[in-house]
Amino acid sequence: MTAVERPPMRVEILYTGGTFGMVDHGAGMHPRSGLDAEIAEIIDEFEEAAEVSVDCRYGELDRVIDSADADAGTAVRIAERVRSGTAAGTDGVIVIHGTDTMAYVGARIAFELRDIAVPVLLTGAQIPLGHPGSDARGNLHLALNSIVAQPVPGTYLAFGSALHPAVRASKRAIDDYDGFATIRDLTPPERPSALPIPRRGGAANDPVGLLTVFPGMHAELLDAALGHYRGGLVLECYGAGTAPLHSADLIASIRSATRRSTPVVVITQCDSGSIDLERYQPGRALLDAGAISGGDMTREAALAKLSFLVAHGLTGAALRHWVTTNLLGELANPRAAPKLPSPARESHSPSRSYQ
Repeated sequence: MTAVERPPMRVEILYTGGTFGMVDHGAGMHPRSGLDAEIAEIIDEFEEAAEVSVDCRYGELDRVIDSADADAGTAVRIAERVRSGTAAGTDGVIVIHGTDTMAYVGARIAFELRDIAVPVLLTGAQIPLGHPGSDARGNLHLALNSIVAQPVPGTYLAFGSALHPAVRASKRAIDDYDGFATIRDLTPPERPSALPIPRRGGAANDPVGLLTVFPGMHAELLDAALGHYRGGLVLECYGAGTAPLHSADLIASIRSATRRSTPVVVITQCDSGSIDLERYQPGRALLDAGAISGGDMTREAALAKLSFLVAHGLTGAALRHWVTTNLLGELANPRAAPKLPSPARESHSPSRSYQ
């Protein structure tokens, strides 16, 4: 069977806004709706170039937005739309989204659609359709080609020249065509985890936020963040998980928050390495105050994961367990403990070094 004789590739495309389809009427670029004809033209170009027949169903959100306007519920609404529109036989879903919050929204969608059987690819553009040098067509072609290649089901960002796992990606450039980077390697769980049973309502409606530690940060700022984001706070700290301890008020704020069931998840500002709250005194103080290690999660994945778990009603020890458990590859697997020699071998071979 030749390439042109293959069955049509069935693709769902959801346009949510962003630079991809923006126009400027004199007051700055803003998204427009009604891209169905232009998307169909790009699909035709792809079919001819790739010698693949594409059966595409196109849709738009009720209101397309600049992704800077994404709120805490945007990713959930997109995920619900994707899930409800994914018919049997679909080979993949493409979500056209703005770049500013694509990594945040993509990470949350990854958790929401953790059980979906097809790849979900977010893409967009640095330069709008129809503008000189636009990368919109190329990025959509990349997403389509990625579906042809049949990647493992999951959520990805298809942008520039690469495919990035959503739970490991961050935006790293404003103007470059390769606007995103895979910050850390995807590390699939060593064994499947029985994820929490979805449950929403009650405390699940409390917002979750993100705060970055900086020199001179005052405890009042942390208090304000913890007061507003009662669902939980991701605290982006220095290095292996340190924060200024010039005032006991900061630690007291975290201790008070955790006692009232507002979790604090500590991640690092660095692009490599992992949180180790037992290494330094400031980290140990955070741990003693009830903070949870976020391991090597990116800020986008940590915020997405915490908000996902809180939205499903998890608290206390259960929340701590799932935050620190690798679910989708968002977190490095724990290192295996070194194998110690048996007592018998140790007694007969005292000089043998441990492996």
